Amino acid sequence: MSEKQRKLPLYIQIKNKMITNIKEGVWGPGSSIPSESQLMEQFNVSRTTIRQSIRELSQNGVLETRRGAPTKVRLVPDEQMANPGVIHHERGSQLSVKTVNERKSKEFYSAKAKLNVDDHEEVFMAERLRLADDIPIGYQQIFLPLDVAEKVHDHIEDVFDLFPKLGQKNIHYTNIKEGISASSATQREADLLGIATGEPLITISRTTLGGESVPIEYSQTKYLPSYFDYRVEIGN
Repeated sequence: MSEKQRKLPLYIQIKNKMITNIKEGVWGPGSSIPSESQLMEQFNVSRTTIRQSIRELSQNGVLETRRGAPTKVRLVPDEQMANPGVIHHERGSQLSVKTVNERKSKEFYSAKAKLNVDDHEEVFMAERLRLADDIPIGYQQIFLPLDVAEKVHDHIEDVFDLFPKLGQKNIHYTNIKEGISASSATQREADLLGIATGEPLITISRTTLGGESVPIEYSQTKYLPSYFDYRVEIGN
């Protein structure tokens, strides 16, 4: 394995190998990929790693997943998909979410600007705790246009990553813009995360674009630094 591959998380390495199989025609559009058990044996990795790799490709619209049916190739990825330049992930073996509040409002002005929503329209907001092994590691506010929220509302409570659910509704992201900054915990954030007010947090602001560059999601997630990794890789 190359030096660059050793630097990449395992699920990214497996995702890149799967992309290669699709580009080389091993798995063609419309065909089923091997089962999770077969992929585990083929790549000598855990089921969790395989599922994370499949989830990434499903989010990109490359694979199509349906409950009770084999995972199929939806399209051949472009040249830019493999080896992302920015990698970040939460630390922990069992990741989950807990929703603490949700509502619709016309008053989320900053989020509405990110989502290109008119002033007179409402957007949906959910406050969620991101948990690792049942420990709160991040506080998230996620904002969705109402038409998008309607399609995934039933999953807000318990689904860690909403993008595969959006993909099942034929809403695929085409671009994600993220910014990272430092902040201090407010009283509410501190209470929810079990820390002291003013403690440092890492803030990830994200805008997700769908077809025709239409925004489909905006979020701010504030992480405890000890539970978050962020790396940038530049070059081939």
